[in-house]
Amino acid sequence: TLEYLQRRVHDPEALQRELDRAYPTGRVPCYRSAPALRNGEMSAKLAWPSDPDNDNFPAWLVHKSVQDRDFHHIQTGDPLFVTLDGDIIPYDGSHGSPVVLLFVNEGGYYYASSGTGIAVGKRDEFDLNTGTLIPSASTSGSTTSGSSSATRKTLEEE
Repeated sequence: TLEYLQRRVHDPEALQRELDRAYPTGRVPCYRSAPALRNGEMSAKLAWPSDPDNDNFPAWLVHKSVQDRDFHHIQTGDPLFVTLDGDIIPYDGSHGSPVVLLFVNEGGYYYASSGTGIAVGKRDEFDLNTGTLIPSASTSGSTTSGSSSATRKTLEEE
């Protein structure tokens, strides 16, 4: 951001030419946090339950299809977590569909005190010509109730 501001002040024409080449439609993809569904949270998260004997030990693991894949889009029904018994817990659509996963398996979010879970974002676009945010079709009002009645599949069924 600082580099952008400096270039905008010192050579706005060169910056505009570069932006025009990189984004010929005038629209830049941007990501923002999905709205929180739980009281006390500032942004959306997909939380996993903790071990009953240790709040800092997860009872579910991140599914291999989303591990190390920040900014990966998932849709309702896509694998999200795996129980310690090997059952697959799919994304339940509670924040809309599709959504973008952020901070997947981030060490700082393993502890209940730091807000266990994976951050959820929405992909929108920013119009460089008008300076407005353009919500994508999937983010304009497409959230569901926050129920999390996930269906379980075994690893063999995947």
